[in-house]
Amino acid sequence: MICAAGTGGHVYPALAAVASLRAARAAARDLELLWVGSVGGMEVEMVREVGINMETILAGGVVGKGLSGGVLGLAKLAAGAVKALRVISRFRPEVIFVTGGYTTVPVTLAGWLQRKPMAVYLPDVQPGLAVRWAARISRRVLVTMAESVQYFNNANVIVTGYPLRPEIVRATRETREFAQEKLNLSSGRPTVLVVGGSRGARSINQATLVAGPEWIGDGAQVLHVSGQLDWSAVQEQRAKFSPETRAHYHVFPYLWEEMGLALCAADLVVARAGASCLGEFPAFGLPAVLVPYPHAWRYQRSNAEMLSEHGAAIWIEDKDLQWTLSPSVGELLRDSAQLAAMGRKAAALAVPEAAARVAAEIIAVAVGAG
Repeated sequence: MICAAGTGGHVYPALAAVASLRAARAAARDLELLWVGSVGGMEVEMVREVGINMETILAGGVVGKGLSGGVLGLAKLAAGAVKALRVISRFRPEVIFVTGGYTTVPVTLAGWLQRKPMAVYLPDVQPGLAVRWAARISRRVLVTMAESVQYFNNANVIVTGYPLRPEIVRATRETREFAQEKLNLSSGRPTVLVVGGSRGARSINQATLVAGPEWIGDGAQVLHVSGQLDWSAVQEQRAKFSPETRAHYHVFPYLWEEMGLALCAADLVVARAGASCLGEFPAFGLPAVLVPYPHAWRYQRSNAEMLSEHGAAIWIEDKDLQWTLSPSVGELLRDSAQLAAMGRKAAALAVPEAAARVAAEIIAVAVGAG
């Protein structure tokens, strides 16, 4: 029995690891899973859709929330820990697996009090306080990149790569032509994929609506995944484009099952620098223009800097987006040699077996090998 906890952007790698666990233990039929998420968290619907039993607890941030916000956060953490104790006592897991987010602290605290073996996975390059603390009491610390090892004193730090969801892995086996056909894209134009996440990145959306017609005028096409919050505004602005521009400016509010095809079809991606960029873009050898979210502490900036240092991406400040996005993308589209070199360097960072590696380490902890 395995108890997993992950919230926010940490849900995707956790789901990928769980999918690999299920595949590995399918024959044995001895796998029982319970997901612990946050009340009202984005992960609730996703976890239930894949058939995993779930419990929710109160959880919240403390650092950077101000006095009143910090007090409220501490109260939520205390209430969450109390419920997590009850949940773990009832479920009695062989291992607890956490990937960061607000639920990490109450779940690992409850697990530590009940002497349950734990494994923690860090999706980003740089850990936050919750993952640092969880690492101190975990038997395994799993990280995406070798650059993350320096942040931990734990002797059991293992570089696994970023676990990819099964639908993303399946898309890596498709051809670009197949993906373009499925998404109604033109095969003769380079494709710029713009991704703002499930909810959206307003600054990226606004800058793309200005720059997109310029890219299209230069012979490209745009696949713009706006996120739900800006979907109406993006549709409204697109309707004002000329018929020729609209024909090559494709918009979606969000992609889930088809996200892998979008990555497969693209020649270049513009996105935030959340943890998924460390795994999904390299899996497709996809060059990136990254725009770190300015209010995400250093997590996204560290991710963007790392990919940039490896030559797989360039990154620009959010505050500079309106006047730098169009020329930055345009320059890359015109320099096919540089774009190809960035793609090769991105592909060199891919770890296709990452989900299986994480699953194997979780099982090792569960059976006492950790």
